Amino acid sequence: MRRRLRYFRLFGLMTVVLAIVAGIYFGVKKRTEPLSTTGTEPLIKVTPRIVVAATDLMPRTLITDKLLEEREVSSVPEGVFTRKEEVVHRLTTTLIRKGEPIFQQHVTPPLKEVSAAYLIPPGQVGMALTIPRPEILPPVRVGDYISVHAVFAGMKVRTIVPRGLVLAVNNKVGEISLTSSTQTPSQQQPQPPEKGLVLFVALSPQEAKSVALAIDSGATLYYTLHPALLSPFLPPGLERDLTLHEVVGSPQVAGVIIRKQHGELPQSHPERAQGVRQPSPAPVTLEPITVQLGQLDRSVQSLHQRVKKLERQSIQPAPAQSDSTRERRIIGVVGDHVVTFVIPKPRAGEGGRQR
Repeated sequence: MRRRLRYFRLFGLMTVVLAIVAGIYFGVKKRTEPLSTTGTEPLIKVTPRIVVAATDLMPRTLITDKLLEEREVSSVPEGVFTRKEEVVHRLTTTLIRKGEPIFQQHVTPPLKEVSAAYLIPPGQVGMALTIPRPEILPPVRVGDYISVHAVFAGMKVRTIVPRGLVLAVNNKVGEISLTSSTQTPSQQQPQPPEKGLVLFVALSPQEAKSVALAIDSGATLYYTLHPALLSPFLPPGLERDLTLHEVVGSPQVAGVIIRKQHGELPQSHPERAQGVRQPSPAPVTLEPITVQLGQLDRSVQSLHQRVKKLERQSIQPAPAQSDSTRERRIIGVVGDHVVTFVIPKPRAGEGGRQR
């Protein structure tokens, strides 16, 4: 009886312990299930993203946050940006269509981290053009193409830059300033010139030399803007030089314009200067140089005298020796012997013909 009671007590105690352990186990499991679910949920639902163009991006376009979008993809190609922050403040080096991924090789490094040398296309050089009169410059932006025309002394115009790419305006690309890292913090903001603009243009080495020579020669520079849809061929006549005579079509009018530019034409009666025909210049008579002509005449006369003297001195041929003044010998053969016959000389005073 006592043994049965002990078994019942032991069984009851084990049941209570098992119930407590089960309660603790299920309680802990309920608490850990939400934690494990929240911890694994991002790993399950996160998908790779890439940065694509929100609109068509032309070459040399400064990329901002508004021009980009993030799109979910199944796999990320190599060299594609995955965050917008990595792409902003860069310039496009090629045309990127809307929805196309942004690859690292299609953009420049961030402009805030590199120098302006990264803006220059391969094979070209960068040159700063100071424009003292902004009114002669069309409204240009970064990425525009311009032509530079030089007028020399008001007589001839020549296109020295058929097509130049604008890289920066007043040392700024959009809202980003191109400053040197050696400047002090107080000089970090670029100071634009009081009058005029500064264009940073990409040119070929030969075009850069032409611009430098034109500026140093005092030529006046003018600028033209190319259309947005740039043709691979230059407009006809752009590289052809043009003179003032071809523009006005008259040398008299060209002379009046030149004299007016140099201040030689009286300004009190401009209508008289235009209406009255300018008299033709008087003919110029050239006087001969007598001293040189006299020396030349004497030289010619001396030459003629020498020629006549040489003509008078005739070359007398040496008198040929008559055959009659020398002995004659005749060699013959008589039988087996050689016989020499000698004909004697004719005597002096003896004339006639010997027989």
